[in-house]
Amino acid sequence: MSTILLTGASGRLGTHMRRWFAEKGRAVLATDIRPAEDGGVVEIADLADRAAVDRLMARDISGVVHLGGMAKEAGWQTVLDANIVGTYNVFEAARKAGVKRVVYASTYHVVGMYPTPSDIPLDLDTAYRPDSLYAVSKIFGETLGRLYFDKFGVEGLAIRICTAGDPGTPREARLWLNRDDLAQLIATGLDQRDLGHRIVYGVSANPLPMVINEPAPGLQWVPAHGSKELGSPDPLEPLDEGDARNRLVGGAFSTWGHQDDQGSKAD
Repeated sequence: MSTILLTGASGRLGTHMRRWFAEKGRAVLATDIRPAEDGGVVEIADLADRAAVDRLMARDISGVVHLGGMAKEAGWQTVLDANIVGTYNVFEAARKAGVKRVVYASTYHVVGMYPTPSDIPLDLDTAYRPDSLYAVSKIFGETLGRLYFDKFGVEGLAIRICTAGDPGTPREARLWLNRDDLAQLIATGLDQRDLGHRIVYGVSANPLPMVINEPAPGLQWVPAHGSKELGSPDPLEPLDEGDARNRLVGGAFSTWGHQDDQGSKAD
């Protein structure tokens, strides 16, 4: 049976995907740089170690779900190793092993320095405007995926994941991504025929969205959830304009200084 390689399998989203794939009866080779807190079977590997990634990719892999790497802002060397070198190693190992499908975890922070929209959300044609080194690294992954499809035929879906945890503010409720919606989107990226290379915002059907999947990316996926079902926080509640985190799409990421400067560390 062919196997899905799942990177970042010990993280919050990776843990959810391990369990979701198991429920669906899909074979998964789970890997992370650290063990899983829930005791799940996860092979330890550093994605910055090319030889380790090559060994994983050689094990009858049919597709990759690449959630691994640094999932927040960090200093340059950390971002470079985890998100740029690691992502290159994943795509290149896939190419050399003949793996033809990669689903890549990007982020809405690639457009994080735009002003928070009051009516017209940002669409898929919006130019990059990253709010962090982390976001820059995700732009690298998106464009690397474009290259690997155009030149080497590795089909890919880059998912710009929005607020995938429990929203704590009206702003986060507008950006909420239900984890089962994400799982279905990942499965679409693995299974849809003639995928090519596509980019999509990973966001549920929320009121007053900040981002929108237009022009339509042509995916066989429609989110089944929306933040109104949560009750609180209410996405329709006006944003506090006195809070700097509400002024730009990237929220707190847009307010932090360079992470290599003393006293500029992200919380």
